[in-house]
Amino acid sequence: MPSPFPGMDPYIEATGEWGDFHTSLLAAVRGKLNAVLPRRYRAKVDLFVFIHEPSRRRRRRYYVEPDVYVVERSRARPADSATVFAAPSATITLPPIRKKHKSVLIVDRQSDRVVTVIEVLSPSNKVAGDDRTDYLHKRGEYLGSRVNLVEIDLLRGGPRLPLSRPAPAIRDYYVMVCRAWEFPRADLWDFTIRDVLPGIPIPLAEDVPDAILPLRACVDRAYDEGSYDTELDYESPLTPRLSKADAVWARELLAARSN
Repeated sequence: MPSPFPGMDPYIEATGEWGDFHTSLLAAVRGKLNAVLPRRYRAKVDLFVFIHEPSRRRRRRYYVEPDVYVVERSRARPADSATVFAAPSATITLPPIRKKHKSVLIVDRQSDRVVTVIEVLSPSNKVAGDDRTDYLHKRGEYLGSRVNLVEIDLLRGGPRLPLSRPAPAIRDYYVMVCRAWEFPRADLWDFTIRDVLPGIPIPLAEDVPDAILPLRACVDRAYDEGSYDTELDYESPLTPRLSKADAVWARELLAARSN
């Protein structure tokens, strides 16, 4: 069952389900793109792990893709009594691993080069702190490397990321599309909880037509696969609060759904 809201469901943000939704949404975006991209291109979900030095004064930033994964099996192997481990030489403190970050990349198969990055913002990207700083650093690297950037903000809470001066008037949500060959100019779409989510043009190359990402279909798939119709408490108060007019509209929408 799809969300009762015509566009983004604000209760996903308000009830702490964003992490689960974010993962499902990226998978849906990848799937929809690979269904419409020219064969020369491929979309994939990419994972980065942010690691920081313990000293903030000498902090360095790394973007690490894990090379080896260790999987915990449910059945433990019996200990080998003949195996003897030497005592450690020292006990050390590793740099703390912070949050993992996922985005969707579009790769040109011919040149094996990333041509477009699609970022769906998380709450930590918007509040002051290391995650916001790290994301803005990454954003600058994308744009400086002449990579197309699509930035999607489906969160009503938190301060907006810097976009332009003066700052554009944004209602609830926005999509920003920056084509590498038009930088620093970028296109911006803003919309409210009442609006149907738009199709998004996904730039590839200057001589290649944009692919169109059906954002509403991606959100619907993530909503259905997360069983949010039974998980979300639509009677709980929303944070951030809606305007009076939108609150009345939302109550009427939800009342009609329950009838």
